Amino acid sequence: MQSFRVSRGVRVEVCKANRRGDWVSFTTTKTNTFDEPISRTRSTVVFRDGRWLLRVKPHQVEMFNGLRWVRMK
Repeated sequence: MQSFRVSRGVRVEVCKANRRGDWVSFTTTKTNTFDEPISRTRSTVVFRDGRWLLRVKPHQVEMFNGLRWVRMK
């Protein structure tokens, strides 16, 4: 299983998992770590954290490759 993280100070969009149409802009206040994205397209990556969904651009996500953190492309 891979690890992904989004650094603090990154502009993302969040919504509740049961209301996927209501995305709200948000700036992260801490580094968030996730196991796997629930969806990935060319322009966005979506992660689930409890009952919240977090949508972010792929170049703002870092992936752990076993040795170091590298940016997604």
